[in-house]
Amino acid sequence: MGDNAAALKAAEALVTALKNTSSPSPTQHLELLKLSNSVTTLLETPYDIGTKFVEILGLSGALYTLVKTGAIEEVPSFGSITAEDLATAVNIPTTAIKRLMRMALVNGIFTEPSPSVYAHNPLSQSFRLSALGGLILISVEHNKATVALPDYFKSHTSSDFFDLKKSPYAFSRSQEGKTYYEVLDADVEYRPVWNAILSVMDKNMPILGMFPWETLKEQVEKEPERPFVVDIGGGRGQALLKLQEEIPGAFGGRLILQDLEAVIGTLGDGDTPGIEGMVYNAFEEQPVKNAHVYFMRRFLHDFYNGIEFLKNTAKAMGPDSRLIICDMLVPEKVEVYGSQEVYWLDLNLMAMSGQERTLSEFNEIFDAAGLELVKVYSLGVGATVQLEARLERLRVRTEHNKSSI
Repeated sequence: MGDNAAALKAAEALVTALKNTSSPSPTQHLELLKLSNSVTTLLETPYDIGTKFVEILGLSGALYTLVKTGAIEEVPSFGSITAEDLATAVNIPTTAIKRLMRMALVNGIFTEPSPSVYAHNPLSQSFRLSALGGLILISVEHNKATVALPDYFKSHTSSDFFDLKKSPYAFSRSQEGKTYYEVLDADVEYRPVWNAILSVMDKNMPILGMFPWETLKEQVEKEPERPFVVDIGGGRGQALLKLQEEIPGAFGGRLILQDLEAVIGTLGDGDTPGIEGMVYNAFEEQPVKNAHVYFMRRFLHDFYNGIEFLKNTAKAMGPDSRLIICDMLVPEKVEVYGSQEVYWLDLNLMAMSGQERTLSEFNEIFDAAGLELVKVYSLGVGATVQLEARLERLRVRTEHNKSSI
């Protein structure tokens, strides 16, 4: 049963926090949500929790269908549309539209000016395909792989699970023999949505406020011939664009964006000002040597075995080069009723043969690649961190001695 006394105490803490926070920062926003969730979880009974899971599944399926069929785009930005006209526009039965829209409406998505007549509101607008609708598509596609896990485990060995060409995602799409990204790149409809939603998600996931970039000013200005930041697997340059906001001019250093042709090839002339685009496959030797910083943001977590990427990077690093990895850090122990973001993202990554890591797991792959962890930088709330690594001191000393002979 729910614990009303504990819920009251949590509610009082929430009210106090709200009174003391007029314009919450992203960190404070997350803390307020955590307090709010604690009130709800303390009130819920096991039955409430069970039905909540069913409700979430129902809403996910409804939104996925409304986005995937284009129904959400057929609702006019101004004015309204009847269920019959909406059904005709997307060529599905009127009864289906009504039932899908009820699931959205009961959750505050869309408005219903009169029975079976629909209009947009700010929340439904945010779920258009160009906004968070893409997140719904990606999440449900990955959840299809999660639902297929029992069949996957029945038909695969433990070693298959770590094979990039035998991922649960490829299995769920009957495309085993291809990596996740090969499946993704072959889907001309889905790949642009994936690119777009990654950009949207990046706007809501911290980039700055962790590693102290300003401390590199003297080093970069002293050796401007060395590239400043090489962003490996950097997508459409989200991180480097954000970095330029904090460091206008980038201390006069070069900013290099590396990714596959499927990503770099989609960039227009004005998409990444001040940034050099470079097609690069991280399975290959790193062509940019002795940069001040090599940066991997939400890249390493795509793969179980990131050692090969780290080794390729380490071979290119100079004695004082830094590797900064921006990913989520899995707590060594789960906090009950804490943030779930790192765990649902980790399940999505499992579908594609990737994982979020604990600190001990990061140290294991650093050691295997000849790197050592220098420091973990955090915002103090949320799971996103930046880990600074350098070449192992023993290796640096050995190479220095060789060069002196």
